[in-house]
Amino acid sequence: MKQDCILKGVDARGGAKFLFCGFKNSVKRSFKMKRTITIILTGVITFMLLLQNLSLAEIRGGVKVALNSAKLHGEDVEDFEDLLGAGLDSKLGFCFGGFVTFSMHEMFAIQPEVLYTMKGAKMEESIMGETLYVWVNLTYLEIPVLAKLQIPTQGGVKPSIFAGPALGIKLSGKIKAEYAGESEEEDLEDMKNTDLGLVIGGGIDFGLGKGMLIVDLRYTLGLSSISEFEDEDVKNGVFSLMVGISF
Repeated sequence: MKQDCILKGVDARGGAKFLFCGFKNSVKRSFKMKRTITIILTGVITFMLLLQNLSLAEIRGGVKVALNSAKLHGEDVEDFEDLLGAGLDSKLGFCFGGFVTFSMHEMFAIQPEVLYTMKGAKMEESIMGETLYVWVNLTYLEIPVLAKLQIPTQGGVKPSIFAGPALGIKLSGKIKAEYAGESEEEDLEDMKNTDLGLVIGGGIDFGLGKGMLIVDLRYTLGLSSISEFEDEDVKNGVFSLMVGISF
């Protein structure tokens, strides 16, 4: 019997005992919302404080391409895997876009980016002697804002580490299945139009005359569920190996 509040009994003092079945889920949703709002506000405030120094920064622009290894994670993904008896695997995809680096100090820079990126997952399951293939194909316009710590070195090689929030705007969401020589593809409904993530990684810049060759490895951790259902916990996660040029 499921209710928000169920009368469970009366204690020795005559007071009613109540079992709040929905309390746990309400607290969970409230915590997720507060965490998301806190991350957004922290990013906005930090960027505004740094904005006043951007006019004094050395500015470089550039482009980059990447190979993605994407996978879904979360409590409901794990439940789905347990139900099927098979796990979701990583799916390869691509990423490309541009960036601007504001170097405000020898050791510190802010780097906003605009990227087209592919996410999702895949699954393979043997059923009655045939293999079922399922692909979850998601594409986003992603906008990370990275704080970059540059390690001073002598010469043209400059290592760095970075982190920052990323806002993903959904461009498409599809699921494709193949079984016994037949295939079918459908749009994914009940998917949020935005995806909030956290980017962490490191890289190396190599001097190329007036420009730089950039190589970095990053992980974009999904912080918010991509499902529109409040009780479903399904998040993106992507490893990206990037190569780019700044000028």
